[in-house]
Parts: sequence; structure tokens; C-alpha cells
Amino acid sequence: MDKEYIFTEDPNAEIWQNILQFSYEANIKRYLTEHSFTHSEELINNISGSILQAYEYYSAAEKVNLQIKPLLLYYGTTNLLYGICNMMSGQINTITDHGMKIDHSQSCSCIGETKIKFLNPEKGGIHVLAKQLGYTVDLTKFGEWSVKEMFSSIPELQTNYLKCYAENFSNTMMLEQFNTPEGKIEKINISGKNIDEVTEQITKIEGFDKSYLRPNISSKNDFLILRHKINGKDISFLSYSEQPFLKVGHIKNQNLITLPQILYMYIALFALGSLCRYHPEIWSPFVKNDNSGEKLLVEKFLYYAKRLIPNYIVNYIYDCNMIYSNDKYKTIDTVKLVGEHQVQEMIKREIEEQNNVRMVMKYDF
Repeated sequence: MDKEYIFTEDPNAEIWQNILQFSYEANIKRYLTEHSFTHSEELINNISGSILQAYEYYSAAEKVNLQIKPLLLYYGTTNLLYGICNMMSGQINTITDHGMKIDHSQSCSCIGETKIKFLNPEKGGIHVLAKQLGYTVDLTKFGEWSVKEMFSSIPELQTNYLKCYAENFSNTMMLEQFNTPEGKIEKINISGKNIDEVTEQITKIEGFDKSYLRPNISSKNDFLILRHKINGKDISFLSYSEQPFLKVGHIKNQNLITLPQILYMYIALFALGSLCRYHPEIWSPFVKNDNSGEKLLVEKFLYYAKRLIPNYIVNYIYDCNMIYSNDKYKTIDTVKLVGEHQVQEMIKREIEEQNNVRMVMKYDF
């Protein structure tokens, strides 16, 4: 997906300004016409109303504490996804329920162990919206998931996730990229990790074998070194900080499943929102008395969900990775960086040329 940088001092305001333009009838009609969709007053009102309600939910979430914030963000995201998906498909999609339910039994030792089960693949909200975003896998066939698995798949949470749950791995592998004279090299930090477990994680990255040559281990066993195959596809994604990462999938009923980032966040919001709404006897004590540090992870997740989900929506609308930044315009640097062996070659050629000049001068009568 192409990238487009947008200068702004306030990314959230700029993103919502881009979204709210589709709450106006003229802009909705223009979009539908440009994409060869017919439009009706009912469809236009549906799209506009959904977006405006989403904005109000998100705005309200700014002013409340953790007791109800997940619920407001879930409702806001549901409205936002519903309105935009109807606009992108040119029709009002039928949704009868959430398409998910949660189970937080007494055996759960933390919020992250809350289970999510998928239901109603035809008209359940998660399935209808996922299909409109291009993800057509029937999630009801792959058993239960957990909130921890959702958190584990969000790169912005990786450091906090590993600390909070005392895990060695998450379902994201952050990459460090280097441009060298021999091409782009990527490194994965594996310091202190069991190499067999690292290898097992790699087998759960979809398309890894087609994209990369066999990984090498650095001399100090602290990095895994990756080199792309000549025609290997770039399968990395960008985090909020623009650091690339690889998605590690989940094994469900002996199938490898990898979801889009927006769905990991949406499903986690549903689970947390359901705990708020239907299980205050669990949620309220957690908010008031948590002594494990998991509350900090939840708060960080909600911060990134509020910031990134609308950004993902804009990306889907324009089919472009829209990056909102306060970096001001800079002159493009076209100076080529060269490696040591290239410098040696340049010096060698210069010496040869000087020797040739001397030979010509010697015999030039």
C-alpha cells in the first residue's frame, strides 16, 4: 500500500476531519458516484448518521474514565465501521447482533484471559464488517480466542504485553531495517530467547518462506538476520511509530489464522466493553483495585485504539497508508551512501584513470 504523509499539529482532529467530510450529503453522493454505486436518501442518511454518532461516542470517550471508556469506544467503532462499510459497498448491510460473545469464568486469573467466541457468520456484526474490509474467513470455525491473543497481536503494545504477562513472545516481530550495498537487511532481536522457540514463531508468519531466504543468526546470537529473496514480496507492516513488523499468526483448530490489525482492536474493544456493560462485578474491582499492572496495559490499548482505528478507516477509504505527522517539509536528500567496498572501487578506478593520463602525457609529443 502506498504511503502519504500529511502534516498536522493534531493528528486526531485531522483524521476526524477527513472522516466527517463523509457525513455531508454532497460528499457521500460524490463518493458513491465515483465508485459506480447508485444512491438513495436512506443510504445517505444511514452513512451520515453512523459517522456522526461514531464521532459523538469517540468525543464522549475523551471525557470519561476507565469504568465506561471501552464501551463508548466499542459503540463508536461499530458505528464508524458500519457507516464506512455501507459507503464502500454502496448498500445498507444487514446486521442482527454483535456476532461475538464473551466468557469470563471464575477460572480466569486476569482480564486478558477473557474468552471470545464467534457466532452468526452471516449477519453477525464482526463478520459482516470484516467481509466488507476484505477479510472473508469464517471465524466461527476456529474456536475461542482470548483478549490476551488480541493484545499480543498489536505491535504498539508489545513491550507492555511482554512485561505484563511475563511472556517471552508476542504475535508481532519488530524489524530493524538496514540499507546496505548488498541490499536491504532486516534484523529481529532474539537476545535471551530460545532459538527453537524463535524458529517456531517464524513458521506462523504467513508468506515468510516465499519472501525471505533462510535466516542467519548473528555471531553473538542476539539477532536473527533476514534477507529477501530476489522476487520476495514485502510482507511487513508498519506500526504507529513506522517501525516495520511481521505478523505472527495464531493456530486455531490446526489452522493458521492472521487477522487485520483493525479487527484485533475491534474484537478486544468488544470484550472489554462487554465486561463494562454486563459484568460490572468483574470490571469495577479491576478498575479500582488492580495490583498486577494489567490496568496500565488496558489503558494503553484504549489510547492506541482511539488513535489508530479512525486512521485505519481513512486508509481503507483511500486505499493508502495515511501517515499524520508534525514533521515539517524538508529538502529531499539524494546523496547516495556507499559501502566500504564501493569506496575502494572508486579509489581504484580513480588511480587507474590517473595512470592512464600519465601514460598519455608521457607519449604525447
